[in-house]
Amino acid sequence: MNTKKFISILIIYFFAAGAVLAQKANADYIKDLKSDDEKKAVEACEGLGKAVAKEAIDALIETLTNNENIKVRIAAAIALGRMEEKGKPTTALKGAVENDESNDVVYAALLSILNLKDFANPDAKKALEYCEENKSDDVLIKDIIDRIKKIMQKT
Repeated sequence: MNTKKFISILIIYFFAAGAVLAQKANADYIKDLKSDDEKKAVEACEGLGKAVAKEAIDALIETLTNNENIKVRIAAAIALGRMEEKGKPTTALKGAVENDESNDVVYAALLSILNLKDFANPDAKKALEYCEENKSDDVLIKDIIDRIKKIMQKT
């Protein structure tokens, strides 16, 4: 076998092996979302967000909606905002805006809505309206609402 052919096969092998390892890591991260260990669950959210692991959207929504730990819910909101997918993540983030008691989670959800730029989705507008009516006393939330509205007007 000539050297170029061997190198080509080796490169293909490493890319294929890397894809399999990445899938396994994402599957492991998805399992770790249910961990009682805050650090492990937050790392799972971060890993899934960085990987743009769209197969994890449902698990991240479950985490955002049901996890009792604020830091984990914030990390789940941020990860959803990195998914580069319109629709379901925006709707889930709107749910967090309307239902989460933590303004920190609400702020993270709003930032993620901004990041997704899913402004044609009526849930994005509903999330902003909800905050204007119910969260306008929070300076950070008020600021991000104003920023999102400016960007929405430009699009």
